[in-house]
This record gives sequence, C-alpha cells and structure tokens, in this order.
Amino acid sequence: MIACIRSARVCVSRKAFVPSEPAASSSLIRRFQSVERQVLFNRHSHNKHANAIVSTITLNRPKANAMGRIMLQELSDTLNTLENDDETRCVVVTSSSQKVFSAGADLKERATMTMEEASDFVTCLRNAMNRFSRLPMPTVAAVEGVAVGGGLELALAADLRIAGSNATFGLPETSLAIIPGAGGTQRLSRLIGMARAKELIFTARRIDASTAFDYGLVQHVAKSGEAELKAMELAWEIAKNGPIAIRSAKEAVDRGIEASKMEDALEIERECYQRVIPTHDRLEGLSAFREGRSPAYKGQ
Repeated sequence: MIACIRSARVCVSRKAFVPSEPAASSSLIRRFQSVERQVLFNRHSHNKHANAIVSTITLNRPKANAMGRIMLQELSDTLNTLENDDETRCVVVTSSSQKVFSAGADLKERATMTMEEASDFVTCLRNAMNRFSRLPMPTVAAVEGVAVGGGLELALAADLRIAGSNATFGLPETSLAIIPGAGGTQRLSRLIGMARAKELIFTARRIDASTAFDYGLVQHVAKSGEAELKAMELAWEIAKNGPIAIRSAKEAVDRGIEASKMEDALEIERECYQRVIPTHDRLEGLSAFREGRSPAYKGQ
C-alpha cells in the first residue's frame, strides 16, 4: 500500500520581491536547483506592499519533473503548510526548467508497481490535486515547455494559468491504454467544454500555447521564458487586495459553480459576503478610498 502522507515538515525560505528587477521573480526557472528536494517552497515579500506575501511552489526534478513517490510526498508536505497559512495571499506553481513544467507520472517507477500500488498512487495523486485546487488562497500556474498528463492536471487544478509561448499541453493517457486519473477528465471539460476536452483526451493530441489560449485553457501567453514573471506580476496584483475578501470570493465562485440552482449559488455568495462585513480590512478599504490613499490590508 502507498500511504498518502500529510505530516512531514517543509523547508521554507523567504525572498524579497523587487519589481524593478525582473530576475528576482524569474530566477527559479533558469535551471534545476542543485538541491535534493524535488519540490521547492519559497515565500516572497514585496517592497511596496509590506503585508503581502506570495508563495512559490517549484517543481525541481531533472529531467522532466516526472511525478513519482518522492515528488508527490514533497508536494503533499507543501500543501500541509499552505492549508494552514494565513500569510500567503497567492501561490504560483512553476518549474525549475524552461523546457518542461512536468511530463506527468514517472512511468519507469510506475512500471515497478503492482496493480494495487499503481491504483493507490493515482488515488494519492488525485487527492493532492484536489487539495491544491481547494487551497484557500488563489493559485496561478506558470507553464513553460511541456505540461502533459499529471503536469497538465496540476495546472488545471490552479485557479489561473499563464503559458510561455513555448508551452505545449496534452493528456496522452489514452495512448498508454489508460485515462487521466488525477482530475483531467473533469477539470479540462469544465474549463474548455466537453467536446474539446473529449477530442484532446480521445486523440491524446498536444496543443500549443496559442491554441490553449484560444480554448480558454490559459488566461495569458507570455514570451518564452517569461511565464513565471507574468504569473508573479498577476500574483502581486491579487495579493495587494483584501486577503479575506479574495479568499471569500474564491470560495463563492468555486462552491457556487457546483450548485444545482441559482438561488443556492446566491445563498453561497451571501454567506461569503457576510464573512467580510465585520473585518477591519473592509473599514480600511473605505477609509483609504475616502482619504485618497492605497489601503494597507492586514487580513483582519
């Protein structure tokens, strides 16, 4: 049996973000880091928004960020941290390589598993994608190069996706006589429509960044090598806003879209709106508007 581990500690480093120096936000994608960890976790502060924190998850396994037991465990450890993180206002998931976001499951490792172990592994992978999608703060995937199989499923689990112009996307599982098993069949069809999702899954076809944009799979296409920079710019644009409001808005959209009736969805919105009414941040927003200054939200 493969246990879905949720208890290990994560090493965290903190970095300052300086908008005038693009390398500060793009250095993580230059090359695979010479450390043993396959998932790197960093928190970044902003020199203009003292209370805003953006965290990055960086896939760091040469050569293809193949998702095996170790990477899955380290990703789970990172999610443990973020699920209880009141400081982080947005998360960017990216890769240490400009050539590959993730090529999906480690097929060499998979070949050594029994049928039961393979089933357990896919269950753990699906659970990790679900946990990532349910993080309370917004998430952005910065995709350079190849994002296929589980790599695309991780990007699909993010709230927003930024592609470098060199990015390619696909769910090739049917070419291996299996199906996407970590949310791909469900999230892709909800995002781009059932017919387009079926075509991509049935044919195992890859699409480029331009087609992904046309389909609505990604929200922005950046120059090759600049997807993380664009994602960080978007993350800071989000992070400067009221953090309780942002989390409440995410919950309202995510829960509301699954409601069977509009009145139920509007009730979810009402519940989420009620949560922001008693906050100090709401009063700070009103005061800042009245005084003609930028608000300083504290998440209170």
